[in-house]
Amino acid sequence: MKRLYPKLAWQSLKHNGKFYFPYFLTILFTAAVFYILMALSRADDLPSKIRYAYLGAFMQIGVFLVGVFAVVFLFYTNSFLMKRRTKELGLYNVLGMGKGNIAAVLIWETLILGLSGVVGGILTGMLLQRLMTLIIYRVVRFSTGFSFYISWPGILVTAIFFGAVLLLNLLCNLIRMGRQNPVAMMREGSAGEKEPKAKWLLALTGFLTLGFGYYISLRVTSSMEAFANYFLAVFLVVIGTYCLFTAGSITILKLLKKNKGYYYKTGHFITVSGMLYRMKRNGVGLANICILCTMTLVMISGTVSLYLGTEGVVETRTPADWTSTLRYRPAEGDTPDFDGLTEKMEEIAAVQGVPATESYGFLNSSQDLFLYDGVLDTAPKFEDDAILFDAQLEVLFIPLDAYNHLTGQSKTLSSDQVLVWCRGWQLPDTLTLPYHSINPQETAGEPRSFRIKEFLDDFPATGGWSPMISANNGETGGICVVVPDDQALLDLYAQFQTANGGSMEWTLFTTLSGTDEEQLEAYNRAFVNFEDGAYPDFSGTGSWNAFSTESRAMNLAESYSMNGGFFFLGVFLGVLFLMAAVLIIYYKQISEGYEDRQRFQIMQQVGLERRQIKRSINRQILVVFFLPLLAAALHLLFDFRLMVLLLQLFAMTNVKLTAICSLLTFGVFAVLYVLVYRITARSYYKIVS
Repeated sequence: MKRLYPKLAWQSLKHNGKFYFPYFLTILFTAAVFYILMALSRADDLPSKIRYAYLGAFMQIGVFLVGVFAVVFLFYTNSFLMKRRTKELGLYNVLGMGKGNIAAVLIWETLILGLSGVVGGILTGMLLQRLMTLIIYRVVRFSTGFSFYISWPGILVTAIFFGAVLLLNLLCNLIRMGRQNPVAMMREGSAGEKEPKAKWLLALTGFLTLGFGYYISLRVTSSMEAFANYFLAVFLVVIGTYCLFTAGSITILKLLKKNKGYYYKTGHFITVSGMLYRMKRNGVGLANICILCTMTLVMISGTVSLYLGTEGVVETRTPADWTSTLRYRPAEGDTPDFDGLTEKMEEIAAVQGVPATESYGFLNSSQDLFLYDGVLDTAPKFEDDAILFDAQLEVLFIPLDAYNHLTGQSKTLSSDQVLVWCRGWQLPDTLTLPYHSINPQETAGEPRSFRIKEFLDDFPATGGWSPMISANNGETGGICVVVPDDQALLDLYAQFQTANGGSMEWTLFTTLSGTDEEQLEAYNRAFVNFEDGAYPDFSGTGSWNAFSTESRAMNLAESYSMNGGFFFLGVFLGVLFLMAAVLIIYYKQISEGYEDRQRFQIMQQVGLERRQIKRSINRQILVVFFLPLLAAALHLLFDFRLMVLLLQLFAMTNVKLTAICSLLTFGVFAVLYVLVYRITARSYYKIVS
């Protein structure tokens, strides 16, 4: 008898091949992905540099997420398979096989599926590991070479993890079988199905939670607010989606049924009646498909737009090949030699083999000011023991010459005029700058007023964490002010310094020759690894407080390393979620095929024409199939604002690029979704006919 169990298990798997083969592929593919991410997270040939550490960190996050996905989805799929086989196992019991014998068959089935799926997944992962490594190295722009290696820890963890998941599935199956009697197992699915009742409370809960989730996505105005509320909005939308698919759809169909003028028409009568039972059985599955589709769309569109916008973000933060910032305090007697500093930076560039082709330096000052009733001040207004201000803003001041040089324009200003760039705040035509210290009774000088000659639509990148980025993030907002000349800027700073301290800044843009790789190596030698054993000598360049240099090539490399890791992981997980959605769709189509075959025969027996029956069922299948896609599109539409604000945490402010990526992602996804429908529909119609 013991020799018979493996044979029975194999025959059972072959007999139920249309159900178990996709399950086997799921185990294999998920195990392969898990192994690849494990291997990449523990890659031994990665250089020990900070920017390479991003890759390992992202892959470890991926291992965790794939592990959670595997547990949830394999349990879900196993539950579906066992429901389909309840009648078959009951027949085994009636024909004389004890529950112990059936348990032995189930154990052998699990062994066959587990060994073939997990071992096949690990082998597939090993075969694809080199290709995936090549792809991710290209994505994150690593220039280092890599070699093929077998990750023994990856093999061990993958085998133990998936073995444990399949063992838990087996235990659940054995417990479920042990609790049922053969007669009940044989009758499962044969009993008449009751018409579902309208669940008004659950439907109302669905509409309210979904509406509130959408409201949160439209209400938030800043990146930090979006980050704080994102998971709440997602939770509400998920709850609303499940409630509406399971209860809301049935409630709407019940209302249509009560409309006698609509319901008592041949086409509507069959469709509405059929949809009631169809939504009762498939509501949860359709909600699962909708959530998986939404996760795929959001994840891929967000990470793709972040990756494609990398260069724009870097150009904003480091507009030149080297962006140097000097901080000094004129009131303390600091007198930097700007020309000497420029010559020193050009000398360093020449020594490192990337001679400078252009240098430009300009004064600027950034101040944290309080806005109240259109007035900017160094302290909030105090009134009746209350602290009053509309916003705390980062305000950047630069001279007109610098603005014209950076923009290529030739604007002019009189001594009492300024140009202003402002995002999200209303300012009067006159810019007033009082100078209160923290003590509201003290002032640091007479208020200054400037006529705003023009509100600017755009502002040039000036390096660092500029007010433009802060304004786009919505954290503290931002204002940029162009003053007539250097002296006007120094006069303003003198009063700011008296009120709340701070320092004056001088920014130097140095354009270099050579490739990005050459510039990166030169920067590392001069400012990171200290080729001469110490930071470059700036003696003879005057007195100043601090001096730092950022490299565009370095920022680009680090940004691609981080954003590329996001992109790779996002696409990887997106494909995994898509696979899950496809599998649920396939199982749904197959199960509905068997159920509709019986209905098809009954409706023919009561006299309905075959053509009319087929048209009605086709209409129901199309509605059910495309409902999750339409709901996912709606979720993506309302999520777009949150996505844009969250991307701005990474200084990604190109909304147009994000919109294009979202539209293209949805377009490609919709095409794939239709292809899946056409493929699975063939299996459905084969069963029905």
